Amino acid sequence: TVSRATLHNEDEIKRLGLQIGDTVVVGRAGDVIPDVRTVLKDLRTGKEKPFHMPKKCPVCGFVVGRAEGEVAYRCVNKNCPAQKREGLYHFVSRKAFDIDGLGPKIIDALLDQGLIQDAADLFELQEGDLVPLERFGEKSAKNLIDAIRERKQITLSRFLYALGILHVGEENAHILSREIARKNRIMNHELRIMDIEKIMKAYSREDLQTIPDIGPKVAESIFLWFHDKRNIIFLEKLDKVGIGRWVLMCRSRFQKRQIMW
Repeated sequence: TVSRATLHNEDEIKRLGLQIGDTVVVGRAGDVIPDVRTVLKDLRTGKEKPFHMPKKCPVCGFVVGRAEGEVAYRCVNKNCPAQKREGLYHFVSRKAFDIDGLGPKIIDALLDQGLIQDAADLFELQEGDLVPLERFGEKSAKNLIDAIRERKQITLSRFLYALGILHVGEENAHILSREIARKNRIMNHELRIMDIEKIMKAYSREDLQTIPDIGPKVAESIFLWFHDKRNIIFLEKLDKVGIGRWVLMCRSRFQKRQIMW
């Protein structure tokens, strides 16, 4: 039984004529995704209020914008604390770095105590940083630090997904990892994060669109991400704390092999 559904598409809200306080009928789109089917306008009491998309971010106060052809509204402030926080949640999530025991509540505590500013700082934490935090003791602090250190080496596709590049989900991250592997295989050396930066910055928007299944919108997003100075600084920090070091598959049967995607 479907009892709730999320509706964040302004165009769909207008199409339905939905107002705050309305009674609605919900179902499953394609028998999978919960959606709002219709508004029961006959049940209105007169206390309903029209919905208006916020003009400013409720966290940092910057304006929000909606890119042409897209549904979502986003805060335009790249330093927005809420975006930073959500980015960290994404970075450690199951499909990204998948750090055991590190969830949103602990991320919140680390941010609130000023122990981290970005995801790279996670890998420089010490047990002594965690012990004073609520619900932490020496053993639990050690377990989390060990879990963080164990995840310095993940597949390249997971790493690219963890970066949170707009429109780059699991599938596109996998496609990019194969493309980077193809480019780097010519050099036949250990791949580091800064090698990824060099490879990706060499692509124009048009070049990116030649990669199978990478369309204009995704290509634009990838191009902008790898040409943003703040992101390059972040990659440099990740490199310095020892993230990465991917070994390409080699043809020689005398060399170790590691599948990087």
